[in-house]
Amino acid sequence: MSKASKKASPDARAEKNEKKSVLAVAAAALESGDVVTARTLAKAVIEGKKGPDDDEVAKRLAKEYSAQDENIGELPEQVAQAIVNRSVVPPKPYLYAGICLAVFLVLVTLATTRYSGKPADAVSSAADGGVASSH
Repeated sequence: MSKASKKASPDARAEKNEKKSVLAVAAAALESGDVVTARTLAKAVIEGKKGPDDDEVAKRLAKEYSAQDENIGELPEQVAQAIVNRSVVPPKPYLYAGICLAVFLVLVTLATTRYSGKPADAVSSAADGGVASSH
């Protein structure tokens, strides 16, 4: 084996170093779509449970996130708060689903009250051929 094959690639070394960072794992989880893990880890960083490499990772992520959105500070807690803010589920789909459900229930209620029973006068007049009797 040559010396070149024994050395790890820069990407592999970066991944190995970032495993020491809770913030890097939270950011990776957010990028992969796992918002629950991202929020949990970011809240742990906010509470003070940081990894040894979180300061360097926070500086890198602050630059990356600041380019996308608002200006974010370089402290790990500030970057973790940005991750928490990005992983919030928007309420609009739930609001629309709730409105649709309410409208559906109103329509079902109207339909059942209208067609559930016919008054006796309507039944007797229908049997008489639609002619109302005045006895």
